Amino acid sequence: MGESRVSLWRSRGMLLLLVAGNTVIYMMIYLRGTYYIPLMEELQINNTQLGMMGVAYGVAAALCYFPGGWLADRLSARKLLALSYILTGLGGFYYATFPSYLMCVLLHAYWGVTTSLIFWAASVKATRQLAAVTEQGRAYGFLEAGHGIAAGILLSVGLAFFARLGSDSDALSLVITAYALLCLLIGVITWLFFKQESHNDCCSSDVRGKIIKVVKMPKVWLITLIIFCTHWAVCTTQYLVPFSTQVFGASVIFGAALSIMKDYVRPIVAAVAGIAGDRIGSSKVISFGFLLLLAGFVSLLVVAGRINLLLLLIINSGIVYLAMYMIRALYYSLLEEGDIPLAISGTAVGLIATFGYIPEFFVPMVGGRLLDLFPGTAGYRYLFILTAVLIIVGYFVTVYWMKITREKRMSMLALRKKSVCPAAGQELLDTQGAGGYNESK
Repeated sequence: MGESRVSLWRSRGMLLLLVAGNTVIYMMIYLRGTYYIPLMEELQINNTQLGMMGVAYGVAAALCYFPGGWLADRLSARKLLALSYILTGLGGFYYATFPSYLMCVLLHAYWGVTTSLIFWAASVKATRQLAAVTEQGRAYGFLEAGHGIAAGILLSVGLAFFARLGSDSDALSLVITAYALLCLLIGVITWLFFKQESHNDCCSSDVRGKIIKVVKMPKVWLITLIIFCTHWAVCTTQYLVPFSTQVFGASVIFGAALSIMKDYVRPIVAAVAGIAGDRIGSSKVISFGFLLLLAGFVSLLVVAGRINLLLLLIINSGIVYLAMYMIRALYYSLLEEGDIPLAISGTAVGLIATFGYIPEFFVPMVGGRLLDLFPGTAGYRYLFILTAVLIIVGYFVTVYWMKITREKRMSMLALRKKSVCPAAGQELLDTQGAGGYNESK
């Protein structure tokens, strides 16, 4: 099937709109990452209960990712994205009233539907369509970078108002309401202005055939495992805030600032990773990211419980954030390295997300339970050790991926070189022989 994709530069307006949407839609869902202690106090719940709210979101999301992938291959991104923003924002207004624990659990399950059934696969597929084959690293890298800049600004402004208004119930409610309003606004703008290239294959009715084809692709399962290991580490970083306040005795504001630090690391790292991914290969950058991530978590084990090492906690947290976003910026660009056809990429993303994001509900459940069973430093140590083991698994899976996709990766690099230096690129393409990459899939 022939396929032509526009350049990333021509699609920059749509990419910026995706950045805005990708940022605001998760602000309320992951509020516990910045306001962990205040949320527990206002909702009058414990660590396990706060973790169970994350479990509710994760379970609902896991059940919705796969059918969401099918929807992304059937319906336009404009409709799906706009609807998801609006529905998520409406839930935020209710959250701002600090409802009962049961209603908070149900609300997070509802958000699992709005962000996973309607939003996620449509967003990933739309990003892939906005860039040429040789620009996939930059497309996802710049999306992650923009997300970091936008989230950093919104979180900083929210935290400033929270602190200025007295860090009380009314202040937190106002922050949540503001995020909900932004979600609605982005939804309306997306409905009115989002455009993308049309593809006839989106209307294919062979649902069963697409699903079977995706399930039988080993590379789809390898991407899933890479994302699973990465996302476990990502979810674990939410505990760095209570780790700093409960173990090191830091203030709530310090803990929140530590969390926001990641959103200032993200834009630089993600943009550089995206450029590097297009130049040397996304999987090669990801493998280095896993090694760096492992070093960061091992270092956290060293500083755990040593109050005099607060500065090292900040440095180690920075290393973890750096590596985390290096990997996150690129793991969906592996769809191109794995030669997954665009026509079924929505379904593929649905399957990948269904299993790859399982840590979304496992980590809050495991983390909350460990902290309640082993108060203080011990609970955090056990959580960090488990995370380090999964990071090692992710690294070796990536190394294997690099081995089985070597020919395709070399062909993609040759195409990029050809776009920069035609003579050198053509020479490299010639060395690939008949197995060279064909840009029209």
